[in-house]
Amino acid sequence: MERIEDFDALFIKGSKSDGEPAMLPRGYYWMSVNMLNVGGVLSCRPGFRCVVKLPQGHLQGGALFRPKVGLEEMLVVIEGHVYASVWPFTSWRLIDNLHFSPSAKQIFWSMTEQSARRLDDTLESAIEIIDPRATLIIQDGGFTAPGWYDGSNSGHLRDHPFQTPIGGVMKWVGDRLWVADGSNVFASDIANPLSFREIIYLGGVGAFSFPSEVTAMALTPSLDVRQLLVFTESNCTLIQANIRDRDSWPNVTGFQQEVFAIGCPSQRSVVEHVGSLTWMTQQGVVTLDTAVNTKHTARVPIRDSELHVSKMELHEDISLVAGAAFQKYVLMSVPAHDLYNKHTWVLNNASYESLNDESGPSWSGYWLGTRPVEWIYGTMATSERIYHVSADEDGENRLWECFLEERLDNGCPIAWCFESRGYFGQTNESMKRLGQDCKFCYADVKLAGIEEDLDLAVFYAGGMRGAYKPILQRRLKVARGCFRQGQEYSDQTEVFAYKPQIRKERTEDIRGQDPDDDTGSCPVERDKLEDTDDCFQLMVAGHGPATLCWLRVSATPEADDPDGEGTACTDEAGERALRFDGAGAKTDTLAEADAALSGRAIRWFESNQTASVTSDDGVFSSVAVGHAESIVSQSAADRVAQVIATKQADRDVQGQQPTILSYGKGFDETV
Repeated sequence: MERIEDFDALFIKGSKSDGEPAMLPRGYYWMSVNMLNVGGVLSCRPGFRCVVKLPQGHLQGGALFRPKVGLEEMLVVIEGHVYASVWPFTSWRLIDNLHFSPSAKQIFWSMTEQSARRLDDTLESAIEIIDPRATLIIQDGGFTAPGWYDGSNSGHLRDHPFQTPIGGVMKWVGDRLWVADGSNVFASDIANPLSFREIIYLGGVGAFSFPSEVTAMALTPSLDVRQLLVFTESNCTLIQANIRDRDSWPNVTGFQQEVFAIGCPSQRSVVEHVGSLTWMTQQGVVTLDTAVNTKHTARVPIRDSELHVSKMELHEDISLVAGAAFQKYVLMSVPAHDLYNKHTWVLNNASYESLNDESGPSWSGYWLGTRPVEWIYGTMATSERIYHVSADEDGENRLWECFLEERLDNGCPIAWCFESRGYFGQTNESMKRLGQDCKFCYADVKLAGIEEDLDLAVFYAGGMRGAYKPILQRRLKVARGCFRQGQEYSDQTEVFAYKPQIRKERTEDIRGQDPDDDTGSCPVERDKLEDTDDCFQLMVAGHGPATLCWLRVSATPEADDPDGEGTACTDEAGERALRFDGAGAKTDTLAEADAALSGRAIRWFESNQTASVTSDDGVFSSVAVGHAESIVSQSAADRVAQVIATKQADRDVQGQQPTILSYGKGFDETV
């Protein structure tokens, strides 16, 4: 029998779920979860590491303080309390004299540089030039007086008419601190973020007014002289904040001018990356590079339609969307399927690069596992690093370090998933006419970079109908290294690394399966079984580090037999219902459909496992419980839960043991 094939080898165009899978050409895939697109190859995402568990309570934000000299510090606000830690952020202290409203929705931050100060509190106070000092200004949106922190000292600016006004969004530009209070924006004295006296006697400009509440600020991208962009929820205005002479502001043509009619509801979503500005609007993610140079109202296109399957589940309140940039990636954490930022969208600005060319930007998909409240990123301790503070689903607040080379979360396997385009859908891709049916046979999957045991599953579904059906389910055994618990090593033991492995897996040929093994979309959506359709999607899922190299799908063409022949003028009878996962039922009544679908199992496996770990000397021990979920198999969920429990118990035991200080060979214990 004639056989046709379709395949994918490079996924350089990324995820695209805003259209029919059958219409996607090669280079696209439907969606991925917890994967990263690098060079057109999809891999399990980089790992996360929990740096520290923070105090419980309402997590209001986190930021980085950069001193003029010394290591960077991180500040986190929980229930109004401010905590600080010097890199590597493992030891934290409470800043006693800073406290904000525990009911404030979020905290606003702005790094400034103070190089002048007033000698007294009077309006006519003299100005003293001081050595520049880094100063972090902190606001809670109007509930509490502004706070400040310089690494050594801190405090609140209380009830003084000439000091930093109470407000929310802030930005340091043109050697001034710009502070938003409702629909007004105020500018500080030159070189002094703690003084706003110039409002009284210079320029005649007390505040800049906007049509509605100011929700975000940003600096213009790719301009030699940085200027200020001020956002409301519906528009964006440019202020020429680079002009230092305040007296001249009223006379500058277009000093304050609307540049485009699109806003930004979330200050945290604004990300500057490789000369462009990316942020979340009420309509979706947009990117700005040179449009602002025209200095007139412009349309900025929405750039996230490809993530439709996640975007359609966004919560109506997107004011706390959090963005970040790392290497060539832009991250946008959004409240999808949750009130918190459960999905993190991942944009690769060049998924394929070579000496002579590069691809355009593409969406890798979205990540799960944490719920970022605010991202903290940039150069820390001389290296580029990225962290986020997260209000996790178990009720704990944590600080996570991200983009670790090890593709494990806290040493535990990461669950990932890939959904393909619709194979055999396009005429020029599959040697058949568009819409012509074929019968699915089997698929080949090439994997590389398998660093340890991997639970792997492959599923198929016909077109966009029916639930995914498993056609491969197995555990791949891969030794990670030569170190083993309980094994003794000496200076004569040969130690070496094990390299990652590759596999080419062929799925089950469904022509050997029971033809009645159907999820119910026949006859709900079509009168043909699900192994016959005009296109097919594959889903590949796994637990553990791995890279998806290519897919090849085989099928046999079917003769034309259009649905509806002889029924074009006949109404459908009975009730037809489809569950969220694609399982269907055709019955006489909806009650019967409910009963039929209730009896069909949902492919979802959960496991709770217990592990006990004891130190080598038997003095310290711990018992921990690990929880895991899987769509691969129950054994996969059991394995991951056991790994999580063991890692947790091992960390508890390590925390109980006293610190061991090595003085080196030759230390005289009698000294």
